[in-house]
Amino acid sequence: MRNIILFTISSLAITVALLFGQAQQQGASPRPAPKGAVEGRLTWFDRQGKIAAAIGEPGLYRTLMVSADGKQVAFEHSDPQTQNRDIWIIDSAGGMSRRFTSDPGWDAFPTWSPDSKRLVFTSNRSGNYELYVKNVNGGDEELFYKSSDGKGPTSWSPDGRFLVYYSLGQPTHVKLLAFNGPADRQPTPVVDPQFTSITARFSPDGRWIAYTSNESGASEVSVRSFDPASGSIGKPVVITKDGGRAPLWRGDGKEMFYITQDGTATAIDIDTRTGFKAGTPKALFNVPAAVLFWDAAPAGTRFLMPAASR
Repeated sequence: MRNIILFTISSLAITVALLFGQAQQQGASPRPAPKGAVEGRLTWFDRQGKIAAAIGEPGLYRTLMVSADGKQVAFEHSDPQTQNRDIWIIDSAGGMSRRFTSDPGWDAFPTWSPDSKRLVFTSNRSGNYELYVKNVNGGDEELFYKSSDGKGPTSWSPDGRFLVYYSLGQPTHVKLLAFNGPADRQPTPVVDPQFTSITARFSPDGRWIAYTSNESGASEVSVRSFDPASGSIGKPVVITKDGGRAPLWRGDGKEMFYITQDGTATAIDIDTRTGFKAGTPKALFNVPAAVLFWDAAPAGTRFLMPAASR
């Protein structure tokens, strides 16, 4: 049993390393593509795994997020000429993409505000991965949170008051951060720091936080209740049984999606009327090889991820 637990914890640590690749290796010189980067196009898949549409130009894609209203997609993209890793925006239906950041540093993990008017992202332009915010329609980028650890944001609460991010490095820890406050405000651990935890997402009603961690002894998807009024976080409810990562919510909060250990996109019904109840997992389709980052349309009918051109 101890060997099994060590194996699963090691597996999660490897997954964490893959999620940000060589993020701690800073410098302006060209580097190999980080893990999770896929040469191809942003691709919409339906629930059967059939390609519904490919959007954007061919290139190297990595972190991405669909806006809360489902109309736009923000994504990390490497410039083929300079290898600069910036954030771009494109309509979810396709069309021309536009550059959102242009700093020589590495900009990644675009995270939409609940009103789809701003983006938070991480950048190492100052030497450490700090959090910046910028209006989608233009304006200056604002450094709004700086701390000693690197930060990869993954979700902005529906009321706009909180962010969740995970600290970069080994091990990683999911943390809750008040969006507004003094420059030296301290984040709150979502999971006991003795465990590794990553890629958290607020539920659409803001009352739950889904994430992946090894606190159960294996790399599984769990949820915790969250009280937006007080900022208090409840105890874990483990959702998966045989491994899971990268949890997402349907826009109405009645279904969740995750990727299994063998790379299968999976759906599970959720009932939060009295506590938290999860249904039986339903396999949807095999996610393309090398994909670590994905998102879902609010209706849960399509899934976006970088995929090699076919």
